[in-house]
Amino acid sequence: MPHPAPLTRRLALPFIGLALCAASLALTVPMQAGAQEAKRAVRVTQGEPYALVRGKEGSFNISGSSDDWPAVKAAQRAIPGEFIWFREGGRDYVIQDAAVMAKVRTAWAPLDRLSARMDVHSKEMDVHSKKMDALGRQMDRVAVSKDNLPSERDMREIDGGMQALSQHMERLSSQMETARDQAERERLSREMAATGARMNAAGRQIGQAYDSPQIRKSHASMEAIGRQMEEAGKPMHVLGEQMGMLGKEMERESKVADETVRALIRDARAKGLARPAPVAG
Repeated sequence: MPHPAPLTRRLALPFIGLALCAASLALTVPMQAGAQEAKRAVRVTQGEPYALVRGKEGSFNISGSSDDWPAVKAAQRAIPGEFIWFREGGRDYVIQDAAVMAKVRTAWAPLDRLSARMDVHSKEMDVHSKKMDALGRQMDRVAVSKDNLPSERDMREIDGGMQALSQHMERLSSQMETARDQAERERLSREMAATGARMNAAGRQIGQAYDSPQIRKSHASMEAIGRQMEEAGKPMHVLGEQMGMLGKEMERESKVADETVRALIRDARAKGLARPAPVAG
């Protein structure tokens, strides 16, 4: 019998998977990129990329891809305060006009609120995931040790013997059908009874091999932990559903905000409010 695989993954993955699907829908959920780096939200959309940068130490929300991070960070290091970074015709620009920035913040505000809620759910999910991991480690500790299981060689021998007895029983049964007289039928009957007794003994041997006190205790402990994991998974399932619904709401809001911000950028560009962005030195 192979060593049981950690059950935490089999039980937890459906719930964690649901949460991850929700997070993938939440296109503006900040992602922690490192201990010293600001939070970022990345949304891959069609059209030229842009970013709302919230000061040197703040976060930035980018509509584009991670390939644009270096250019955004270079501008962030050089420019104090909030600004819009965007690319047009292969060139990078920034907008710092206070009125434009106020409108951009207003457009982005619903996403900020939803992102904060998603962050709370993510932290709650992390707590439950750690609990599930701890239960998984308990499951590993109480799992049946290979030392307490019969060896594969012994089991092959027992199984082979059982198959041989079964085939012998089939032959005896065929001979019984064509027995010449009562004496032969009685002989075959006795041999069949003896073969059946040996098959029963082999079956008991197999049962005993997997019914030792250590194995029974291990199975009981694993079942108890499995029930705990099932209960621990219930709030993860609820959270996953909540994150899924929240992610869909964020997706809808992101489309609205994206249209608004792009319109504001076009208007600011037309009014001469954009200037070339600083480049990395």
